[in-house]
Amino acid sequence: MCRLLGWATRVPTSLLDLLGERDLDDFTELSCKHADGWGVARSTGSGVQVRKRPDAARTSDDFAGWSRGVRSDLGMAHLRWATLGLDVRTENTHPFTDGRVAFAHNGSVFPPAALDGLLSRRGRRRRTGDTDSERYFLAVLDRLRAGAAPAEALRRTVAEIAATADYTSLNCLLLTPDELYAVCCFDPARIKPDEGPDYFDLKYRIDDDAVVVASTGWGSRWRELRNGDLLAVHRGTLQVTVQSIEDQQIAS
Repeated sequence: MCRLLGWATRVPTSLLDLLGERDLDDFTELSCKHADGWGVARSTGSGVQVRKRPDAARTSDDFAGWSRGVRSDLGMAHLRWATLGLDVRTENTHPFTDGRVAFAHNGSVFPPAALDGLLSRRGRRRRTGDTDSERYFLAVLDRLRAGAAPAEALRRTVAEIAATADYTSLNCLLLTPDELYAVCCFDPARIKPDEGPDYFDLKYRIDDDAVVVASTGWGSRWRELRNGDLLAVHRGTLQVTVQSIEDQQIAS
């Protein structure tokens, strides 16, 4: 299980300047529990750059330096809590990337190998770790490579996983050079007592110069995504659309 954070801003901004000291500290402190890795990604002119480590963000000088010194107008961060007995190592740390897009997931699919049937041969060969999350990413990537737009690739992959595997949550962030996408899709019956009733909720807030999307546990002034929603934020304009994964109708 994990914590997700994504953002889009009008001008390149550090996480410290975007969130402020208190909210950045509150987000980082979530790695007391989600201590099995951290990763960040930012969009560039033609792709994405990813930096990640298999340790806790709260004790990482590298994370502190990135969050205070690196500026981006479109990016994401991920804090990992390893589950399903999966190893703590770089290959299992989010975000996953092919250099053009980046992807991070919060949830579990049982068993991870249940997703292998959704992957092309090329997708199976690309896998370097053993997580369900990387397989989820590779399934989305296969659909992007086949010509699907990002929102359609996410919608199709979520539908295929839901039809073929058991899962707690398919919540995810997808970062492209031009947009940030967030999927909220989870099974309320699978929430464990130590996670809390809102653990899989995804929320967002819109300010004049920024849009922030995040998992629960920190911050304020949030709007809540409904279970089954897909949010997209366009780089530069900060135009936000929210649509149902199932019917693809604009919700807000």
